Amino acid sequence: MQGKQFRDELRPLCTTLRDVKMSEKLSLPPQLFMAEGTDRKCFRHPTDERRCIKVLHPGTRAGKFWRELHYYRSLQHRGVGFSHLAPYRGMVETSLGRGAMFDLVLDDDARISRSLHHYLAQNDREFNAWVVEKIECLKQELYDQWVVFYDLNPTNILVRRLGYDEYRLVVIDGIGHHHLVPLASYSARLARKKLVRAWNRSYQQWYSAFPSISRALKPYPAI
Repeated sequence: MQGKQFRDELRPLCTTLRDVKMSEKLSLPPQLFMAEGTDRKCFRHPTDERRCIKVLHPGTRAGKFWRELHYYRSLQHRGVGFSHLAPYRGMVETSLGRGAMFDLVLDDDARISRSLHHYLAQNDREFNAWVVEKIECLKQELYDQWVVFYDLNPTNILVRRLGYDEYRLVVIDGIGHHHLVPLASYSARLARKKLVRAWNRSYQQWYSAFPSISRALKPYPAI
């Protein structure tokens, strides 16, 4: 049974497009624009205020994007908890091409949660002491559930307010791996080796703009 499942996952990554809703295209005008990265832009969903849509920049090669979405589907198939991840909700057709829907990360007042980078830039000593502990807890949660990541810089993490003096870190980008043969999607040992290597190699660079945080964070123990 496991061999059949593995072969199924090695089918062309375009099978991810079976998630595409083939109804009328959703319009993504400039006023819905939220943010952009190297490969894609993020827009608010035009009819569902709880969700956002990520679309590739024109001319961007789609392989990396599809592999990330494929990885999110594998997490859902494994039953991974999404309390620290923004859930993936499938593909839609938009005026800017095919887009991936995700839940928006919202505070308890329904406003979009701010990035960890935003809060670290305030240089609040009390917050910084609190957030180091929360980042270490997030690392452990990802390790326990063997969720592979490649970039946990503070712009890829939001600080979600759940209530008075209650917050949670939520990763919105940088999850997954870029291998065509997704062995780390099925092996806890390989997945943990990858995420340990990614963190230990890069965390000081990710947090280099905040030296006190970079010094306080710890590497994973070698495995």
